[in-house]
Amino acid sequence: MIRSVRHAAAVAVLLAAVSAGAAATKPSFEDLVANLKSPNASTRQEAAAALGRSRRREAVTPLAALVRDPEARVRLEVVRALRALRDASGVPALVTSLGDGDRDVREEAVGTLVEIYTERDRVGTVERFLEIFSDEYDRTSVAPFTVVDPAVENALAGSLRDQDPFIREQAALALGILNARPALPALSNALRDPDAGVRGAAATAIGKVGTAQDGRALIPLLADGDAEVRNRVLQAIGVLRVREAGPALRQMYEANRRREAGVRVLGALSRIADPAQVDLFQEVVQDPDPERKRLAIEGLGRISDPPRLPAFKKDYQREKTDELRLAYSFALVLLGDRAFVDTIVLSLPSRTLGTRSRNYLLEMGSEVLPDLYPYLGDPDPEVRAALCDVIALIGDVEAVARLTPLINDPSPKVADRANRAVEKLRRGQAGRTTG
Repeated sequence: MIRSVRHAAAVAVLLAAVSAGAAATKPSFEDLVANLKSPNASTRQEAAAALGRSRRREAVTPLAALVRDPEARVRLEVVRALRALRDASGVPALVTSLGDGDRDVREEAVGTLVEIYTERDRVGTVERFLEIFSDEYDRTSVAPFTVVDPAVENALAGSLRDQDPFIREQAALALGILNARPALPALSNALRDPDAGVRGAAATAIGKVGTAQDGRALIPLLADGDAEVRNRVLQAIGVLRVREAGPALRQMYEANRRREAGVRVLGALSRIADPAQVDLFQEVVQDPDPERKRLAIEGLGRISDPPRLPAFKKDYQREKTDELRLAYSFALVLLGDRAFVDTIVLSLPSRTLGTRSRNYLLEMGSEVLPDLYPYLGDPDPEVRAALCDVIALIGDVEAVARLTPLINDPSPKVADRANRAVEKLRRGQAGRTTG
């Protein structure tokens, strides 16, 4: 027994000694900062990586001093560390990195700037992150009233002239995500880029930050030789409601009426709210294809012809397909009957209809908020939770008072969503006050 106790004590002493030795060999924060000045590039690289993992804000300044390190691998690690620290004080260093001589450093800097301002974690490569994030929202993806440093916008606009087409493409997507309206002239110039990826990305960005007038520059690209460019242009023209594109879109639709491309063109026509297309929508609303019929219903709703209201109500009552009933509800709200907001809101938790319901409400924007507030007391916690997200995305700070009571909701999901929504709107309110 005594031998066992002595053995256990010896083991404990040995483990303590090993632990103490490991602690002694682990560099302190001060040691890591000192290692950034090492003549050994590997030491500087390792120190930058470790400082990124430290999550200590005071690491930004010594890291920023290395954005002009002679070794590209060190500069790349510095940008990655600034990404990990996610602090706005690192933005000037990242702007410098946008002009780095190494392509990988420039790419990493573009992605990191987007992550910092959007508070969005990257999954996968920078390319995949920017493409998915850019396509996720029709308009800008930053929180309301977020103030992006003009130096960032200027540097990204300059990157539209980068020698590498991939960087030009990523810069264009980033400008759209960050709501860089001052970069619109540079984005318009990028529509003439010899690289199809750049032209498509510029079209997407203009669709996010531009106006219908800006969107007129996109009309010639409906005849672009690259299918992906045409698809991005169709999306942007629809989002911006460029009515002047109506004749070109109609001609394009007639040439592709029964093809897959025809559905995309019809989607753009549906969104621009051109009264000249009423006859087309009246014809297509009889189409047996549910996708085409849905787009025609939405198009007629957006044109907002109130005399059509009684007929649409009858069609709604006769429609058996949930997706088309939802489209009729959207159109009926646009035509002036707010009672049909009910169908849209109650569809928010649906796996199949939830995204479209959310997009309908976001398209209607702040005007529909008074009709949404009563549903914050809906008995279904899934409805309450989803509505918190929608209201936060609409971005009206006056909604804070309506959402605050839900922070004490009996459903943990609702409480969490309400808390996040309130914090997002308050940050927006603070940004508007200081801006």
